[in-house]
Amino acid sequence: MQAIWFGFAIFVGWLIIDWSKEKKFRLTHIVESLIAAVIGAAGWAVIDWLF
Repeated sequence: MQAIWFGFAIFVGWLIIDWSKEKKFRLTHIVESLIAAVIGAAGWAVIDWLF
């Protein structure tokens, strides 16, 4: 469950950073944020599983 919240936080944070740069949302930025969130959540889950 922690990995899901971590991924969600990455997604929202990445969107806020992109929005602050361009002042609008684009589909490419949303997809990039989603990819970063999935990778971050997967990494968090692997680290949690290992340790």
